[in-house]
Amino acid sequence: MRKIKDIRWRVNVILSSRDCSRVVEPIVYVELIMEDGDVEALEMSETKFHYLRQNVALLLREVETVKRKGTNILRLLSQESSGL
Repeated sequence: MRKIKDIRWRVNVILSSRDCSRVVEPIVYVELIMEDGDVEALEMSETKFHYLRQNVALLLREVETVKRKGTNILRLLSQESSGL
């Protein structure tokens, strides 16, 4: 499994230009630097970034729940096998 070594990010906002007289949605740039040196680059709108952020937070909560339940199950199995 590939592992992330570092994360770089920035937000670009164009307030106005000669081609665009209105404010546009910010663009989020994310670079994932992998342990093997590869760089995975992502570019997304602010809306997509918030969607990604919320879903990653939900996933992390689920992982913690599974870890907690898994630890409890292993503890119970250990107690059963030791005759407690």
